Amino acid sequence: MNSSLNDILEAEIHRKALDNLTKEMATTLVRTSGSPIVYEAKDFSTCFFDTAPEQLGFSGYVLFHIASSLMGTQAIVKLEGEDLRPGDGWLCNDPRSAGAMHQADVAVIMPMFYEDELLGWGFSNVHVLDVGGVGVSGYAPGAHDVYQEGLRFPPVRIIVDSKIDRQWERFIAANVRAPGPVLNDIRSTIAANNVGAEKLRTVVREFGVDRYRELCEVNKSLTEALFRARIARIPDGEYSSIDWNEFDGHEGPDQLLELRVKMTVSGSDLRLDFSGVPQIDAFINSAPGAVSGQAMSAILTTLAYGDFPINAGLWRPVTVDCGVEGTVVNSIDPAPCSNAHSEVGMRVCKMVKDVLSQALALSDDPTLRARVAGQAQDGGLAVNLFGPNQHQGQSVIFYVDHFVGIGGGGQTMQDGQDSYACTSMTGSGLQDVETHEAMDPIHWLWRRLIPNSGGPGQFRGGLGMEQGFALRHVEEMAGAAFVEVAEAPPRGFGGGYPASTGGIANIVGTNLVDLEATGQQGDLGNITGDRQLMRSKVGHMVVNRNDVQHWFSGGGGGLGDPLLREVETVRQDVRNGYITQRHAAELYGVLTDGDAVDASATEQKRVDIRRSRVGADPSKPLQSPASVGVSVVHQDGKWRCGYCATVLGVVGANWRGEAVCRERPLSEAYEQYDMYVRTRSEAPDLFLREYFCSSCAGALSVDVATDGLEPYAAPALA
Repeated sequence: MNSSLNDILEAEIHRKALDNLTKEMATTLVRTSGSPIVYEAKDFSTCFFDTAPEQLGFSGYVLFHIASSLMGTQAIVKLEGEDLRPGDGWLCNDPRSAGAMHQADVAVIMPMFYEDELLGWGFSNVHVLDVGGVGVSGYAPGAHDVYQEGLRFPPVRIIVDSKIDRQWERFIAANVRAPGPVLNDIRSTIAANNVGAEKLRTVVREFGVDRYRELCEVNKSLTEALFRARIARIPDGEYSSIDWNEFDGHEGPDQLLELRVKMTVSGSDLRLDFSGVPQIDAFINSAPGAVSGQAMSAILTTLAYGDFPINAGLWRPVTVDCGVEGTVVNSIDPAPCSNAHSEVGMRVCKMVKDVLSQALALSDDPTLRARVAGQAQDGGLAVNLFGPNQHQGQSVIFYVDHFVGIGGGGQTMQDGQDSYACTSMTGSGLQDVETHEAMDPIHWLWRRLIPNSGGPGQFRGGLGMEQGFALRHVEEMAGAAFVEVAEAPPRGFGGGYPASTGGIANIVGTNLVDLEATGQQGDLGNITGDRQLMRSKVGHMVVNRNDVQHWFSGGGGGLGDPLLREVETVRQDVRNGYITQRHAAELYGVLTDGDAVDASATEQKRVDIRRSRVGADPSKPLQSPASVGVSVVHQDGKWRCGYCATVLGVVGANWRGEAVCRERPLSEAYEQYDMYVRTRSEAPDLFLREYFCSSCAGALSVDVATDGLEPYAAPALA
């Protein structure tokens, strides 16, 4: 065996050892936390750094912590210099000074030593049950400034000898709604770091200090080289995307807050430049940690997920610029930011996935073209409540259910995943309803997938989930509520359609008592009462006993023209309850009751749909593209239809100008398609723009746009 192979094997053994180090830290968190947010939903992450600090290992339960861990550790190194001792620990949760995702994501960062020599840093983060302030569980839709949102910890050394300082312990306990669980989770993060430190000592004893340090650099460089080689297979150029953050809180106007990204690929370098409207006095504003973390979540899941080690080598080819300060993308004090990661942050993730799909679709590499996808829903909803429970104590209710029970985008080899979770939450899971009922004064009524919630396509988007529950044992609880994606849906790609959106309804004056008296389970079909669709951002609300909370989430965007979906697959979707007969007919052109297909009527329906798209009989047949979901290609300096090769203009111009465009209000189109989106009652309205090839009537792109918005830009290839 030659020495170079020995070096490669040794480097891989070293890398896996550090990877396992972070996994054991994660296992420690799960086994010591008393919070189902951690041990069931797995809303946490662990990370290990060298002294630079640069990442060497990461347990990717929640991917965006790849940025918060880096920024938090960098802040401590900058502040503290050499004044470090074993057992020291810093608490970090400030999105601005410590890179946190939001204030409820509390991290403990601790130095790790080997025989009194500093060798690295451990990062352990969990979503704690509460951080005080006007919002419950760290979300404050009613806050007008950051000081109302709860406790903020820039890096603060509150841990000495691996124990929380008693003064700080009393301070935290006095300022949060669930002091016991919160302090226990902080102790769990300390324990996780202690386990990491012990495992590090074992690894260093195996390799020796000098060789250990050498192999750290080798592995980072290997990852960088591999990642640069992959980026280099993306066409050089500029790619852009747009999205909107919804905010109808503070009893004010229903705002659509615009944000944009421009991705520049140059050789093996990838740069992301973000911009947005001015920050507002609401919790949706983002910060650099959340923007970088969500951008990297999209990059990891699209370009590097599953076949790349996660270490500092992934950062080196990537530049993230949040733009000028004072915008919703790069907010500053005193703007609130307690949903920095999940409002504007999730839009960042969707936009980056969009520009990556645009770029990958034009790559000469079929492996990269196969990574295009529709957007995931990437937006949750919750009603966070506080009040008495059945155990003579107090409950803080924050359920991660509808950050997990949302649909993923259609893929090139299969439909999007149902209940896919947010893109950044690859390791998270759906909590059991039995856990909810055991801990909180809740009675669960139903949990199921929602038909038609996934975006139509050759491969449709994954479905979202709906749930219903009512209070038990207590008369009322109070809190706040938010829906992140109600009006501006996630888009499809390559002719795939957008998905449905989500919402929260409160049904009051119900007949639940009567139903249960006769042994009936409450459901939407038999519950009577006044169903009140709530605003998307509610700063304070009260839920009373026997009120029914109805939560429903959207799906992921579709991939490819729906008319290319196999007829038999559509029939099975109807039979399985994934789509309705009306939806099958209007989008897929398939007439079926789920048991049988009317073949002649289906053939005619698909002809009629194509004719209606372009206003005439198409002159060319609609055929599957060479690569699934790639509806527009470039060849010989020209844009061409991916279905029939019709020229759509020269590269450098916008191919949309050569396509047939059908534009109408989004709510009108969704009514026809038997899909849900919340109708806007204020300007600007949202429109669906469907672009079709004039020759074959194939769907080239289905865009969502505000009234009067210029057409989406085509890629500007170098």
